[in-house]
Amino acid sequence: MEKVNIGIVGCGGIAGAHLRGLTQLYEGGYRDFAVTACCDLEEARASAMAEKYEAVLGIKPAVYTDYREMLEKETSMDAITIYTTHENHHDIAIAAMESGRHVTTEKPLGFTLRAARQIMDKAEETGMLLHVAENYRMAPAERAVNWAIASGRIGEPRLLNWMDIGERRWYWQWRDHLRIASGGWTIDGGVHFSDLWQLHIGEIQRVTAVSKVFDPVRYISYKSVEEFEEAQKKELPRYRPTRSLKHIDPNELKEPVDADVEDTTSAILEFSNGVIGTWVVSRSAPGRVDRSCVLYGSDGSLAWNEGIFAREGQAGSMGWQEMIDAYMESLTPDERERLFPMGITDTMAIEDKQFIDTVLGRGRFEVDAWTGYKAMAVPMAVYESAAVRQPVLLQDVLDLKIEAYQKPLNETIGL
Repeated sequence: MEKVNIGIVGCGGIAGAHLRGLTQLYEGGYRDFAVTACCDLEEARASAMAEKYEAVLGIKPAVYTDYREMLEKETSMDAITIYTTHENHHDIAIAAMESGRHVTTEKPLGFTLRAARQIMDKAEETGMLLHVAENYRMAPAERAVNWAIASGRIGEPRLLNWMDIGERRWYWQWRDHLRIASGGWTIDGGVHFSDLWQLHIGEIQRVTAVSKVFDPVRYISYKSVEEFEEAQKKELPRYRPTRSLKHIDPNELKEPVDADVEDTTSAILEFSNGVIGTWVVSRSAPGRVDRSCVLYGSDGSLAWNEGIFAREGQAGSMGWQEMIDAYMESLTPDERERLFPMGITDTMAIEDKQFIDTVLGRGRFEVDAWTGYKAMAVPMAVYESAAVRQPVLLQDVLDLKIEAYQKPLNETIGL
């Protein structure tokens, strides 16, 4: 195989981010792939995506509205990418692997852990590759965080404090519906954070959590004002920007929609190595936004977007960019090329290249099915703990011994 022929299933927002990544690869001289088909329930959206790829690759991919038809007709297709809503990842992935195609899927791996296990079982049965898109870990900043912790710059990790608190009143379409998303930001964004914690700190052993729906209504129409990070840049320099938090004029809210995903969770995470974590997620907390994320060690602390803080009176502190620069300088040329090929730091490009290279037999991608499964298991353990109102062992959640929260979700997708 000289190049990998790829079919895209789902041409919405995240597909555009992967288009950007593949474009960077192609324009950088990496030509070992072709996008041969674009599939979306909305033909116009699939066609628009195909036209964008044509502008980059020179050949317009075929357009489909049914992934089954695409799998049947595109006989030269080697792999598919799944960028759809969460509830149908397993159906698409299983059909693709049964037809002999390798699969890379956006996070989370499945709608529920049981659905994810079905995907993993099918990969083992068919021998097809199964990759999960967990791109956060591939950013220079997160590589630097991992390097700083592993090299002992804050000593032995002790305490993780991860705050993700603010207010979102605008309607985020399918993400606000449990039957499609399987949960709110705790799973949608938390799956990325869970992956980072397990990469940087270690395995999580036990989770104790509560979950709430304080504001069950979102609004389709509203008068948007300046983003919080711009208005509060000087007053709250530690603020970690996110497009999901905006000030909205309460007098301009219109077209209410019922949202049935949780808007707040609070969890205690117990790591196998003794580290204790506090993780709070809320999108129903008006006023001051708290996005402070800090790992405390025996000799100092590391604050995301701020840097390393040594114990008072001791050397070793460095700013965020200074830490990233020091990490990049520590890399050999071969390491730098492997982690950031052609000097590219776009995480979508990096993970897509890893997948393509693996299909071509040039090594192994970083986030395999088990890694992606564990990443989604922690947010699901938060939901399960809240549902049973007691601590849960992560291993029991991984082994599907606890499914109080997920049981009705499984029923909605026929599992």
